[in-house]
Amino acid sequence: MKLPQSRTAKAVVLSTALLAGAVYAGCVCHGTVTVKKFYDANANGVHDAGEPRLIGWNMTLESASKLYSSTLPTDSFGYATFGSLLPASDYSLREASPLQANWVQSSPHDAQGNPINPQTGIQVAAGNTAQLSFGNYCTKPSGGRTPGYWSNKNGLDTLMDGGTLAPEFTTLSSLNLSSINGVDFNPVTYPQFRAWLLASTATNMAYKLSSHLAAMRLNVEAGFVNGNRIYAPFGGSINQLMALANNSLLSDPMTPAGNPERAYQEQLKNWLDALNNGAPVVSPVPCTFSFN
Repeated sequence: MKLPQSRTAKAVVLSTALLAGAVYAGCVCHGTVTVKKFYDANANGVHDAGEPRLIGWNMTLESASKLYSSTLPTDSFGYATFGSLLPASDYSLREASPLQANWVQSSPHDAQGNPINPQTGIQVAAGNTAQLSFGNYCTKPSGGRTPGYWSNKNGLDTLMDGGTLAPEFTTLSSLNLSSINGVDFNPVTYPQFRAWLLASTATNMAYKLSSHLAAMRLNVEAGFVNGNRIYAPFGGSINQLMALANNSLLSDPMTPAGNPERAYQEQLKNWLDALNNGAPVVSPVPCTFSFN
């Protein structure tokens, strides 16, 4: 004989039915894309601890298959969130290019370091959030002065700002500067130093590298250049670049054509030459940006 259901059993059955109906009625059929914008203070393409978020940067999400396009600025936390998206695998996310030309995108990038913008093939699935990030840095002129500056009257006036050349020449003598024949160069008088700068050639690449290393060291000493600034083409700070150049000159003070270290010293020289001519370095803090 079939026994009647108890009130408790009926309540369980009813609750289960209502829950199932609620899940069906509230089916999660959309997805979300969230993008984080950060300031890449060391230009390494990674959001490192302490690097700030970028607020008010326009980001655009699009999907051709879903006829979708939306542009949002990043919020006070550096995020732009696109919700209620229909599932698809052809979403693309693009960051806007600011009017100021000194901004550089560092992330995402391809294997050669070229920025990827837009980032395509973004998968949006129902009930899931796709998380992405874009990094940028801005640049400012290094402030460098060329070897030519340090061999003219203006350079001499800067060298003499303390009333004597002794501190500057002591600083230069601490470097592994080389001459045309690979012999150590330690300046004693300004005419001697000036002649050494003006005669610098790449016949011995170590000599040419030395002249640019000397100029950069004086630039830092005079306050024209901040040695802690990152030079993105080199991938490190100006101080690190000078240290590598100085170490190379210690081990190879004579690098004529055919020397295996010549190409390496030429690259170091080219980087220092660019910085001595004011090449852009990474600003430690975000610069102003705006859009049309």
